[in-house]
Amino acid sequence: MKTILSSRTKRQLELLELIMDADWVTFPAASTMLNVPVKTLKSDIVELETLLAPATIETSKKYGLRLTTDLNFCKATIYQKVLKNSIEFQLIEKIFLHNFSTIIDLADNLYISISTIKRIVQRVNQQLQLEGFTINLKKMQLIGDPHSICNFMQRYFQERYGVAEKLLTPAQLASLDQVGLQIIKQALPNRESYTMYFSLLNRLRLYTYTVINLLKYNNENQLYEVPEKEFTISTDTHACNEFFTQFQLPLSPEALNTFFYLFFSDNYVDSLESVQKLTKQDHQEFLKYQKITHLIREIEKRMDCECHNFEDIFLQFYNLECVTHGRTYILYDQNKEFFSGVKNLYGHLPMEIIHSLQAIFYLNPYKEYMVYEAISMLFTYWPALLDRLEASTPTLHACLLFDIGMEYMQMLSERISYYLRGRFSCTPIRVTTLADIEKSLADYDCIITNIPEIQIDRIPTVMIPLIPDAKSFDKLMLVYEEHFNNG
Repeated sequence: MKTILSSRTKRQLELLELIMDADWVTFPAASTMLNVPVKTLKSDIVELETLLAPATIETSKKYGLRLTTDLNFCKATIYQKVLKNSIEFQLIEKIFLHNFSTIIDLADNLYISISTIKRIVQRVNQQLQLEGFTINLKKMQLIGDPHSICNFMQRYFQERYGVAEKLLTPAQLASLDQVGLQIIKQALPNRESYTMYFSLLNRLRLYTYTVINLLKYNNENQLYEVPEKEFTISTDTHACNEFFTQFQLPLSPEALNTFFYLFFSDNYVDSLESVQKLTKQDHQEFLKYQKITHLIREIEKRMDCECHNFEDIFLQFYNLECVTHGRTYILYDQNKEFFSGVKNLYGHLPMEIIHSLQAIFYLNPYKEYMVYEAISMLFTYWPALLDRLEASTPTLHACLLFDIGMEYMQMLSERISYYLRGRFSCTPIRVTTLADIEKSLADYDCIITNIPEIQIDRIPTVMIPLIPDAKSFDKLMLVYEEHFNNG
């Protein structure tokens, strides 16, 4: 949803994304990639310095620019700060939470004119309507599909605030957790115990909070024929009174059913046995069952890695369509980043998985989001798979030539191989002149050295000190990733 941002904020975010993972990026290269003059880049850097603190953007006439961070740096922090400072997203949040009942009050709070708000809303609505809803300034509401509104706002709250504790009081969290447990029990009635891990709990809290505000302030978005289920908490007078105290919304059976309906659906299944019953009644369900089973079994065969929790992984894939109601991120697509990391490190297998997942979800309008989320689920619920991929990573063959004795070079080659977990096979070479180096490189993918006079055109030359530091290993991993990505 970068398109919601102003052109300046969008450009500045793209600049940050360009330098987040790079060592140095020259000004001409950044100017070309972002299609803006160097002068504009330098102006953006000045503005970003305030936003990024304590991180900074280091600049050099020779090398260009790079992001300098401390140990507390996290990419998510940058996206949080962008969302926090975006007038557009502030406006969406304030209207959804009904912080202001008139456009005049909203304009005063944002320190902008009414005409500016109208221009922003006209532009932003062009993007939001693609998500299934729009901003209505007359009613000061988000109007459209309730599923789409709740999905978008929950994702926004997650990226903007990170954890529900930043948005809600301890008493509100305790009340939401009681409701969340009821939702999970209704979705998974056959479970003997219910221990929710942090990610699910945090998502449930934010989603339930989102639905509460939808029911309180966005009453134009009517839900029809919500399936009725039984929740024991509705008979708990103390819990219902506390919920109303915290949120000024009655914890009625209608509200509980809406919470459940907007988070899960009636198609959600809690066991493999339930799926197998469905496959006997519906051919499409049978095909879906076959595709998911084939994918898991094929991975087992390819990686020689038995799947010990087949049912858990199968149900995660099978139910993904029931809990995905739109985009899975606002600005920061962590699932796609996770996939890119796996692909860079472990080669082509992830691409084959992608193709299989696309075949499973090909009918769903949100398949692009679901495929990357499914990849994250796969490795989360099958941790042994990462170990097998690690063991099967390809090796880059490097030769070493340092201005030091052969014994030290041998030790250095073992050190590089150890710290980079076998991704590099390093061989010290014996030459008498620099001219002899070219003749020795037929079987190598790169050369590692501390001699600046060595410049080989056909393979990468990596300069590192005699005692490699963290930056040295980062350089080597960049060469490794580029080699197998391009290969």
